[in-house]
Amino acid sequence: MPQLIEIYRLSQSLFYICSMTELNIIWFRRDLRVHDHAALASACAAGGQIVPLFIFEPNYWQRADTSERQFEFAVESLADLDRALRQRGSQLCLRSGVVTEVLSRLHAQHGIASLHFHSLGNTPAEAEQDRQVRTWALKVGIPLREHTGIQHSISPHSDWDTAWRRHMRKPRIAAPAALPPLSIPSEGWPIASDFGLESDGCPDRQTGGRTNAILQLRWFLSGGGRNAGKANLSITACEATASRLSAHLTMGSVSEREVWQAAMKAQAALVTDGDETFATALHRFTEKLAKRSRRVQASARVSLTDTSLLPVDIHNREEASLADPRLSAWTNGKTGFPLLDASMRCLQATGHLESSLRSMLLSFATCHLWLGPVRPAQVLAQLCTDFAPAMYYGSASQVIGLSKAAPPYIPNPVRQSLSRDPDGAFIRKWIPEIAELPDQYLHAPWEAPKSALSAHGIILGQSYPMPLVDHVAAAREAKRRLSPDGASRPLPFHSIARKPLGIRRSTIGRNMTAKRSGHSPIQLSFDLQSQA
Repeated sequence: MPQLIEIYRLSQSLFYICSMTELNIIWFRRDLRVHDHAALASACAAGGQIVPLFIFEPNYWQRADTSERQFEFAVESLADLDRALRQRGSQLCLRSGVVTEVLSRLHAQHGIASLHFHSLGNTPAEAEQDRQVRTWALKVGIPLREHTGIQHSISPHSDWDTAWRRHMRKPRIAAPAALPPLSIPSEGWPIASDFGLESDGCPDRQTGGRTNAILQLRWFLSGGGRNAGKANLSITACEATASRLSAHLTMGSVSEREVWQAAMKAQAALVTDGDETFATALHRFTEKLAKRSRRVQASARVSLTDTSLLPVDIHNREEASLADPRLSAWTNGKTGFPLLDASMRCLQATGHLESSLRSMLLSFATCHLWLGPVRPAQVLAQLCTDFAPAMYYGSASQVIGLSKAAPPYIPNPVRQSLSRDPDGAFIRKWIPEIAELPDQYLHAPWEAPKSALSAHGIILGQSYPMPLVDHVAAAREAKRRLSPDGASRPLPFHSIARKPLGIRRSTIGRNMTAKRSGHSPIQLSFDLQSQA
């Protein structure tokens, strides 16, 4: 009998050993594509069983600045990635939980031969997670292949732009033609409520996924972006020509290199055809891409301890509760300032708003209303489908007077309204209750005579609110409180103030001549492939 028991135990051990499939894990994060994916190529080169893994992390989705709209966009992006993997013979392996705990269970159950991923490290939480994964892999003896992208000193004297462009010019990494079948079971798809995310109603939200990203990029480069970045455009004109790629870039459905090379190819063709207007627009677009990437890189080199990812507010603004009527009015687009309210309602309904209007909203809450910055910043973050913590909070700290390197941004909401929406089209679209007002009263309805208001059935304070504050006096007081005397020490994110980013300021013609002579046709070619 003892011999039989020993034989049984040995057979069980052999069964366990045979069941250890030695997985090569490709851990997807904010890189939800199969094209131009260094970590996926690395995993494929390792051979053997490949597991395309995505981990839903409760700690992230339970933050105060995440939302259902962001979650749904991420799930759509993942579903598109899953379809691409299935076309190649594999599929996504879904898990939920703390990353190192998920990896530990997979290793215990199946054995992990190698782990491949793109590092993030742009916020304290991301950097700590990367560190924990490295430590775990070292402890259990698993080879780790971490792909970091551009690693170049970002200082006032560094030629970061040259390094970035060199990286952008490298040939894109081809998607694998085929992948081995997934050898382990996947968990089911979670839903937003699993993480406590409430429905936030975003009827006109963009749809996620590489397929939609490529369609949007094609539209932009085929003529939609002809006036992109042009000065003095109205809000509606800016909306009509915006690339709308920020959310897709945030999720990594397309890589920056793919977008840059596509834009450069289109720009070269436009220069050849003599279309300077469109070529200049694409030049502005590629510089904006560089600025975006630089901000991400710079944010990885600052040190933050505050869980809100904002520097400590040294101006002692009172943090507002959710019940604060000022915060409620601002959140619901009922401040009494038409451009502010239209901007907030647009963001509520679409999840998208141009950056200058986002800045105006945040500035009004933290400067004119003098609310503590954390809660308004979180509310605004929840509404943005393209929310990327490092970039978002890096910009926010500039706007609200928490950076010594740049003054706070305190725009006049009425002056901005007259300048950015002169015909009132944007305001009338989002604030129908005052849409019938003549242009001369639309931007500041409290200045309209009672006869003009009553003629259109408008009662200020009932059909549309009175202004929350005297905006001129509030701005003056905010500037006094935020004077340099009150901000005497350097704060995080000061390295990404509004100042030149080292991008060459050559003319479009000279710039394009240099690029056309320096790039090979292969490097500039781009077929705008979807996930297939």
